[in-house]
Amino acid sequence: MTKNQSADDYCQMGIQLRWENSHKAAIKCLEKALQLEPKMALAHQHLCGILRDFSDLDAARRAVDRYCQLCGEDDPIITSISYISIYLVSGLSQEAKAKFLWLEKYIYENLDNLPRSAIKPLYENFLYTSHYLRDSLAENSQLYRTITPKYLNLRGGTVGTVGIEGSKILPSLPHPPTPDHRPIRIGFLSNHFYRHSVGWCSYDIIRELSAITPHIFLYFTGRIKPDDLTERFKRIAQTYQPQNYPNSMGDARELVEQIRQDKIDVLIDLDAITVPVHIEIFQAKPAKHCISWLGFDAAFTAEKNYFLADGHSLPAGNEKYYCEQVLRMPHSFVAVSGFVGAHEISPLHTRNLIRKGLRISRDQIIYYCVAPGRKFNLDMVRAQVQILAAVQDGLLVYKGRSDRAVIESAYQQECQRQGVSFHRVKFLPLANTEEEHRKIYSIADVFLDSYPYNGGTHTLEALWFNLPVVTRVGEQFLSRMGNSFLQTLGISQGIARNWDEYINWGIKFGQDIDLRDKIRQHLIQSKHQDHPAPLWNPRQFARDMYDLLAKL
Repeated sequence: MTKNQSADDYCQMGIQLRWENSHKAAIKCLEKALQLEPKMALAHQHLCGILRDFSDLDAARRAVDRYCQLCGEDDPIITSISYISIYLVSGLSQEAKAKFLWLEKYIYENLDNLPRSAIKPLYENFLYTSHYLRDSLAENSQLYRTITPKYLNLRGGTVGTVGIEGSKILPSLPHPPTPDHRPIRIGFLSNHFYRHSVGWCSYDIIRELSAITPHIFLYFTGRIKPDDLTERFKRIAQTYQPQNYPNSMGDARELVEQIRQDKIDVLIDLDAITVPVHIEIFQAKPAKHCISWLGFDAAFTAEKNYFLADGHSLPAGNEKYYCEQVLRMPHSFVAVSGFVGAHEISPLHTRNLIRKGLRISRDQIIYYCVAPGRKFNLDMVRAQVQILAAVQDGLLVYKGRSDRAVIESAYQQECQRQGVSFHRVKFLPLANTEEEHRKIYSIADVFLDSYPYNGGTHTLEALWFNLPVVTRVGEQFLSRMGNSFLQTLGISQGIARNWDEYINWGIKFGQDIDLRDKIRQHLIQSKHQDHPAPLWNPRQFARDMYDLLAKL
């Protein structure tokens, strides 16, 4: 750095350092840029993003408040998106939702005058937050249908069309028919072929598919730090990692060309809107059939594409809210062969020893909730504290990536309001490994799911470790995951249609040890190696999935 460098110089250096993961140096450069030019929006955006992504959430909120104060009048859309994102991650969903509803109203009122620079973040960031803040298929669908065409037009396509004008992506090409006798060539797109929820929930199925067809291809769409799960993926499929990473993500043109060279019949996106380069790849239609599955809801980008779910998570009639064609698995939309926990690896980690280490008595009823800041809200807090108020020996254990002070304050205020001792809520730090994280299931008695965005992997883990689950089922796919898991297991107890039912099931599970034992025994039997339930049978899932793909 030199004394003559401008605010723009510092900003560009900060952005480059951010992509190189030199975050402390990036923050210094961005702060210097804002000292020289306080209303430099780009520097504000990247500074807020770094602070958010590295969990300095108090500093991130101060930064975004300053950004909104200085630039909100000139750019109400981008400042609002930044505000929603940071407050949501912090666990302040009430503030995030108020800003979300304000921005939604602003979009509809100014639909014909939205700046081009706002379209991309509206689709890639704003729509993403809608599922955490509102469980309304009709309203969320309308919002997607409003913003997505503008996003695709910006890239040179429209809903139902392909090819990206003005982009480096190659246009769509015709695909030759697949001979009936040839095994299907299946490709998977993901930025998460490692120890991540998508990795844990897809590995078993992809492994079983590789036993059906030798043509399984994995396309890594971002830079990842490979781990043991990455190596396991590489042993069961052919893998491709891009050479070029513009803006930290794999080059879309390069990936499209490789997918075409591999002559993929079915391309399955595991991340959807959460990894925007996948949308760009799908627009080029590099395979005959393109399917979104597992990692998020549908992307609303093309009528010829598909979204894979099941009848429990996306019941008949709800397809009218989607742009994509809906495919339904016969049981659940996912299956796993199980999870390994530290308490299984080490015999020392017994239930009583772990409880003793956490200063929890043997007789207390432990409710366990895992909900990161995005899934945290005050309605859930009120319901959970109300359960504690009725179950006198109950204790709530909470864990989640968020602003710890915000979460603790929310529970403390609600405990005070309902006359429940705040000491009956215990907060756990994040674990270093998934195995270490999973040992807590061994001390719990009941798992309390989040809403309106259910737990995916965490709820599966709870069921694998034989915990009764209380889940609130809603309208959208992401609020029906818990329902799908329980229905697939043949369990109706614990499925709630509203907060009152959620509270009642929580109380019932806490007070009725026989009911808890009944559910626990049912879950144990569901894992019998000779006839596992569909949720624990990735081999059957792979066969069903392959048959479904063959019919396309």
